[in-house]
Amino acid sequence: MVREYPVKVICSYGFDPMNLLRRGGTRLNATDVRREALSAALRQGRLKPVFQPIFTVVGELLGFEALTRFSNGCPPNLVWQAAEELNLVDRLEHLALTLAVQAAKDLPGKLFLNISAQHLDQAESLAQFGHPERIVWEVTETAVRTRAGRAGVAWLKGQQYVLAMDDAGAGWSTRYRLQWLRPAIVKLDYSIVRAFCGGQNDALLAWVEAAQQVGARVLAEGVEDRAWINRLEKAGVEWVQGFALGRPEPVTVWRGSLA
Repeated sequence: MVREYPVKVICSYGFDPMNLLRRGGTRLNATDVRREALSAALRQGRLKPVFQPIFTVVGELLGFEALTRFSNGCPPNLVWQAAEELNLVDRLEHLALTLAVQAAKDLPGKLFLNISAQHLDQAESLAQFGHPERIVWEVTETAVRTRAGRAGVAWLKGQQYVLAMDDAGAGWSTRYRLQWLRPAIVKLDYSIVRAFCGGQNDALLAWVEAAQQVGARVLAEGVEDRAWINRLEKAGVEWVQGFALGRPEPVTVWRGSLA
């Protein structure tokens, strides 16, 4: 992800914000599209949570991760950038978490929620979103770069919340910070999962080993082929998530399929 936000980014590949909307024959520029989506979310609540299932490697449902989409189709990372520019991240973050938790109330299993590093400055406010037996908080390693972030992580752990380190292996993430964060779960980024299943083993195996050294369990994101699961299991992965197992869908879809 470009940065960590309360609900994970769903990228629309090939998206051209310049051509997304036309009003009265006038093309909206990228800033207009981002801010239109932000305004609709904050003023009208037009933000749609969707949920992607997470399974054990033997096919048992663990729970769902909450993601978000905006009403005009603008990729969420662009909307969050606009919120940051306008100092509206806190408002949008609270709304996104609230809607996700409300929508997921009837879904079984754990509910994985992404939170920003800055939200950890107010970690006590996160308790309103659910019981530690239900919620798994996903953070990236940037959460432990500041004293406030480390204090927030410590508070959540003290309340018995499960923490998952997100995007492990992506960008500049380092296994060294696992020693600081010591999460219960390490979520391997799709990039190293795909590389591993394509024969490039070193990165994924190193992260699995590092996770096990701090007592964390491993979840592989971005699983695009069920044939990958057996190989991932042999490498030490316990849980899997990706399009091969279920795309992000509104809660109504999952409620119907699980009935």
